[in-house]
Amino acid sequence: MTATGLSMGWVVDSPMLMVVAGGLGAIIGAFIGWLGGRVYLLVICFGVLFGTWLGDLSGDRDILIMAAGTGGAIGGFVGNVIEMFLRKR
Repeated sequence: MTATGLSMGWVVDSPMLMVVAGGLGAIIGAFIGWLGGRVYLLVICFGVLFGTWLGDLSGDRDILIMAAGTGGAIGGFVGNVIEMFLRKR
């Protein structure tokens, strides 16, 4: 989550946003890890990184931001399904 916050600040070219979003990402990531959702969090991070990579291929900053958010949302759905299947064991 911290990497996502730092990436948002880097794309917008704002050092202050990098610090604030990175700090909030660290807090949210620690809370999710404390609750036991490590797999869920990792899948969301991979979704954000994959979406960012696809958005970067377009060469447009606005598409990059939307693709990163969409990748995180889809990663959240996939992470939720993975967590449901892991609990069935």
